[in-house]
Amino acid sequence: MLTLCSLPASALTELSGDLEAHLKAIDYGDKYDNSWVKPSAQQQTSFEKVITAFIAGSYTQAHDLAMGIGYQVTKFTNVSHSTSDVHYILSEKSPLPSSAFIGGGTFVAFPSGLNAVLQAPHPMKDSFTASQAIETYLDVKPALLMLAGTRRDSSTAKSTCTDGRYADSDVSHQTQSLFYTAHTAVSDYNHATVFIQFHGFGSSSLSKLQSQCQSQNSKLINLSEGIHYPTSQNEFSIMQILRGRVESGNIIKACVYGNDTSSLGGTWNVQARYTNGSADACLNNATISSKRFVHLEQSYQVRKNHRAKMSRYIHEAITEYFQLN
Repeated sequence: MLTLCSLPASALTELSGDLEAHLKAIDYGDKYDNSWVKPSAQQQTSFEKVITAFIAGSYTQAHDLAMGIGYQVTKFTNVSHSTSDVHYILSEKSPLPSSAFIGGGTFVAFPSGLNAVLQAPHPMKDSFTASQAIETYLDVKPALLMLAGTRRDSSTAKSTCTDGRYADSDVSHQTQSLFYTAHTAVSDYNHATVFIQFHGFGSSSLSKLQSQCQSQNSKLINLSEGIHYPTSQNEFSIMQILRGRVESGNIIKACVYGNDTSSLGGTWNVQARYTNGSADACLNNATISSKRFVHLEQSYQVRKNHRAKMSRYIHEAITEYFQLN
């Protein structure tokens, strides 16, 4: 149940209720419905100002700026748990099925959260990853949650990024998107911020990764920093801490791209490329890891049945990382 408070027109809308249910009710559209709209350069510039104010905690300013580009900021009090946490949601004023919808994405901020960002660029298509990102956000309480606006296969047109292999609406392979604009703004705002991006793979990729990782475990994840070279398991990084936490549970097999596997490494992920310092995230791989980005590929069994375990491991890894860093 949502409670709506009536406020002056210039103030934020305030809602209270079950934030998890509210976010899980987002409509991402259908395959090939072309509901995703590529933003212009001016729209991306305007949105950069919005997201910068938003992550700085200037929510009224972000709301005022957002209104001009079809977005709004909502103050949401989550009363579904034992505490009443306040979150801020940056979302489109006109969700589907409105013709004004552009599929720019939904962004949720927790003002006192850990200096980490959770991202779900492929809701629906990578099944359970949107739910997983939402659940993990509420458990871990990082500073920001980023949900793509549509399915990755909303568009029939192809992106010009990453050799034209992906749909325009696939925001992890598209620099001309509000999701990418938000990522770059957040990445630049605080160079200590770490990112975990949720992905999923199917049965054929599972067989390939099991062979490469020398494991028959169907509960398998493939971790990467988006860089194609081996990394030391003893180095201090959010990825290696997370690998250790997962492996210590003795339920899910954690493989590392470049060490154990040679597939699904996220080297064409434009958010990873940007944070790793690529000169052109649309066209060029990064060559050095910033140690700030984790591309998290997960088997179906992990995404469906072990989200709570993964949330706990992620919480432990982020907490340990910032305690020691």
